[in-house]
Amino acid sequence: MKKTLFLFMLALSSCYAFGQKAFKGEYHNGDLQLRMKLNLEDDNIPVPGLELDSCYGFLQGRINSSWIILKVKSVDDKKAIVRAMCEKGDAAQDIEITLTEGGIELQQIDGAGIKGIQNRKYVKLPKRIPLTKD
Repeated sequence: MKKTLFLFMLALSSCYAFGQKAFKGEYHNGDLQLRMKLNLEDDNIPVPGLELDSCYGFLQGRINSSWIILKVKSVDDKKAIVRAMCEKGDAAQDIEITLTEGGIELQQIDGAGIKGIQNRKYVKLPKRIPLTKD
């Protein structure tokens, strides 16, 4: 019985690790002028301009400020749910990341919402943001 339980737990942990490895790389969206660096396997990504070097990734570009992924809530082979926070610390957002054929797609689940900057004014970004792998 203990051996069966051990093998089951080992299989679950290897599936979790496999899912994390798929969510690694640099991505961009030219239309929205966004770029994202992501590594859900290890929280060692430094954020340019900040002294924070222990995050799972960040989203930068034509947005209010950098959004930093501080927590990985769940990962499977095609989807991950993460918690991201605005670098200013005034907003947080759950984001679902889905693997696509050419990259990933971010979907804002709940929270403050990520805002972009257009003509020196804040505008809400779409709930779904496709990003292509570099």
